[in-house]
Amino acid sequence: MQVRPSLAVLALLPALAALAACSGDPEITMPPLTPEPSDTRLIDAAGPDPQTLPARLALYRFLRGVAAGDVRACAYLAPAYERTVFGRTGGCRTGLRQARAKLDAQDVAALRGVTVPAGETGPGDGDITVRFEDLGWRGEPARSGGLLAPTFTLRQIGGRWRITG
Repeated sequence: MQVRPSLAVLALLPALAALAACSGDPEITMPPLTPEPSDTRLIDAAGPDPQTLPARLALYRFLRGVAAGDVRACAYLAPAYERTVFGRTGGCRTGLRQARAKLDAQDVAALRGVTVPAGETGPGDGDITVRFEDLGWRGEPARSGGLLAPTFTLRQIGGRWRITG
């Protein structure tokens, strides 16, 4: 008889874990910052500063997320930059699909193959800047404008790289 109560508790554990996972927290979680195994173009063979890799990876994930229309890409935006681009903090969640819809089919296709082979330190301490013209494209490049800024500045905020400008 003592075995049955413990089995009942064990049977409830998956349900309790599922409830805990659905905490209602609106924060967007970031996908892991790992390069795509098939994409070796993320790293420039000429050897850019290896310290820029985590920032370049964040930008890579953001741009690929825009191409996919995935709101998880919003996690790569600093709140101030999100307010600038989408009008308010949290505006990316509702505005990303609308902003993506303004891109033409060629731009979206180009973003699906974009890479971030280089970045440079600056302008501020700890900042990494990636110029639009330094992005790598599988075919025709996308056009700069809207979500596709002429330069992207990234900074570590709370231990994560985010686009700040």
